[in-house]
Amino acid sequence: MQYHTKVLAYIIYNDKLLVFRHRDYSEAGVQVPAGTVESGESIESALFREILEESGITKDELRLVKHLKTYLYYAEYKQQYHERHVYQLELIQERPAHWVHTIEASGEDSGLTFDYFWIPVREAELAGGQGDCLELCC
Repeated sequence: MQYHTKVLAYIIYNDKLLVFRHRDYSEAGVQVPAGTVESGESIESALFREILEESGITKDELRLVKHLKTYLYYAEYKQQYHERHVYQLELIQERPAHWVHTIEASGEDSGLTFDYFWIPVREAELAGGQGDCLELCC
């Protein structure tokens, strides 16, 4: 079975989870920063790279709390299997309640604009199975 290695970030601040909506693709639902591990890249390096690319949050603004789980997930929308590595992180520097971030990195996500906001962890309903490990968080 061929699969793609992915990372997902549950970033917590004051008992709230950082989430976003695609500005131009509302059908994508509410999500957390996540992405693909590149060839030769470590899982943790990919985690912090994806967070920076997708949200603008730097590694220095975060504390890695723990690895929550690794599991296989079938992404129907892409018709592929993902090996997901899910992490809990704590934001250690205050961020606004809402902000907008446009991805500048090369690749398929380049130019996408995300609207970020915070929601109570227990109220999170995430798209694409991204909430599958929330019960392990906090």
